Amino acid sequence: MADKTVLYVVKSSVDRESAEAFNKWYHEKHIPEMLELSGCKSARRFKAIETEDKFIYMAVYEFKDKDTFLKYQGSEEKKRLVEDYRVNFADTSQLKSSSWEQCYP
Repeated sequence: MADKTVLYVVKSSVDRESAEAFNKWYHEKHIPEMLELSGCKSARRFKAIETEDKFIYMAVYEFKDKDTFLKYQGSEEKKRLVEDYRVNFADTSQLKSSSWEQCYP
């Protein structure tokens, strides 16, 4: 059986005053570090055009399989990436995450 891709989805909201700095940090620092340190295969980021919640940004990280994703979840690298977020934006933004294992095809 082929590996089942896992998507790690992180939604975020940010205060209007911090949005420019948050997006710059996300694009120029966080995503490159995530790609280097997490074992994910790709990363994309989206901005909502319609939403029913306060989370207007969404990052989607693709992992080869569940084992690779779970290894990242328990890693020191994840702790470091989360701490970097907390130091820079914990007071001005919120995150909500979920993970999804491919079930078709």
